[in-house]
This record gives sequence, structure tokens and C-alpha cells, in this order.
Amino acid sequence: MIGSEELILTKQQEKKRSGGIVLLVMAAGIWGTVGVSSALLNRIESTPALTIGFLRLAFSAPFLLGVAFFTTRRNPFKARLRDLPLFAALGIAMASYQLFYFMAIPLSSVTLVVVVALCSAPVIVALLSIPIFKEKLTGSVILALGLALAGTGLLTLGGSSNSGDFLKPEYLLGALLALGAGLSYSSITILSKLATRHTKSGNSQTMALSFTFAAILLLGGALLTGNLKLNLAPGVWMMAAYLGLIPTGVAYIIFMQALRRATATAASIVTLLEPGVAAFLAWLLLGESVSLLTLAGTIMLVVSVWILSIRKS
Repeated sequence: MIGSEELILTKQQEKKRSGGIVLLVMAAGIWGTVGVSSALLNRIESTPALTIGFLRLAFSAPFLLGVAFFTTRRNPFKARLRDLPLFAALGIAMASYQLFYFMAIPLSSVTLVVVVALCSAPVIVALLSIPIFKEKLTGSVILALGLALAGTGLLTLGGSSNSGDFLKPEYLLGALLALGAGLSYSSITILSKLATRHTKSGNSQTMALSFTFAAILLLGGALLTGNLKLNLAPGVWMMAAYLGLIPTGVAYIIFMQALRRATATAASIVTLLEPGVAAFLAWLLLGESVSLLTLAGTIMLVVSVWILSIRKS
């Protein structure tokens, strides 16, 4: 029989977990605006993908550094030496995700890249979380994972305009690069969770240092490949600022707060709401069609989040 103190503690844990799911949904919803924002940016002026990626981080890094300073009242660059390798690894993962993602798109379809990158992430995270975080792959998590992956697959089928030739070498290379993006995204989730457990740095400082390192890496990549373009229209700069400040700076602060309450596996599944939000915004703002498969996929993603929010520890 559960004592009153244990019952109160259990209720507090459930409330904390539910709060983490809510924060994850908020972050995923904000991230869902990235695709539409990028499309609108390119409608204003065609911009190299690496330039967009660099500007996104270049705007977010100073913002996060400022947040870290005002919330901690200390130099955000002042961190324990033992924590720096973790921050650097997180920065490499962030830069790698964008690099793999942007390299994959020209080689294959956007649909393939998004699906492989996002759908592979929760599977990888779920498997890695078992030995790293000692998380249990319960029946409810498996059900939520299955619904989320199936829902994302339906979103893909609903938004696909052509089948493409999967036997072309460049198309297969694009799929492999997309898988690399999924692995990088999984690494971000795992490393972010590790940072919340094993470092004394705050969420904003962790993100600030990691994004600064990632921005430097992308700047070097853009310079080396000749894909750095700064003579851009004012509207492009405005969109780049939005991408850096809101879906990157603000959303990742929310994401880090959520990881203190939710499991890494839950985080990877809930963030699959992103393609559903993106599909809705594309229909609303870009005039893209929404099929029954798209609606069904979105509903399945919502149900998967609901399962995670009510499941027992």
C-alpha cells in the first residue's frame, strides 16, 4: 500500500513529467515554423543553405550569451574545463546536423531528408538511452514511438509529389546524409540531457557556448566552400534574425528546461510534432495542399504525445 508521502511524491513526479511534455510541445511547435520561414526567405532571395545555417546560429549565439549573463550574472564563457569537451561535442552535433541536412537536400528530395532525419532520431535515442540513462522501453513508450513514426510516415506520403528514383547513387547518398542528420539530432538530444545532469552550467550557458562553437564551425565551412553570402536583401536578414532568435534561441532554452523533467526518449518522440506543425503552416501560409494522409499523420502524432503525457513512471 502506498503511503501518503509516497503518493504525494508520485503525484509531484507525474506533474513534473507532464510539465516537461508541455514544454517539449511548445519547442516542437516553434521548430515547426523553421521550414516555412526558410521557404519564405528563399522566396525573397535565393540564399545558400550553409549561409542560412550560419546566420541562424550567428543570431542565436549572442542572444543566448546575453541570456546566460543576465540570468547568472557571470561571464558565460567562464566554465569548468571538465565541461568544455561536452559543450564542444554538443556544438559539433549541432553544426553536423545542419551540414548533413543541407548537403542531403540537393542530392535527394526534401521529403526524404526530413523523414529519414526526424524518424531515425527517436529510434536511435530510445536505443542509446537504455545503456546511457538506464531508461526503460515500456509498452506505452513503444506504442507512442510506433504512432509517432507511423504518423510522420503518413505526413511524408501526404506531402510527396513524386516517387523519385531510389536507385540513383546521388539519391542514395542523400539518404545516407539524411541518416547522418538523424544521428546528429539524436546526439543533440543525448548530449543535452547529459549536460543537464553532469554540468554546473545553466541551460542558457550550455546552449550559448555550444551554439557559438557550432556557428564558428559553420562559418569555416561556408568560407571553405564559397557558400557564404552576406549581401542579402533586408527581408532575408529579418527572416534570418527570426530563425536565430525564436526557433533557435528561445526554443532551445525551452527544450533544455523540458529535458530536466522529461526523458530523452520522450523528448525525441514529442519533437516529431514538428513536421505536423510545418505541414499546417505550409498549407496556411504557402498554399500547399493538405491531404487526408497529412491530417491522419498529424492526429497520430498528437495521440502519441497524449500517451506520453498520461503514462506512468
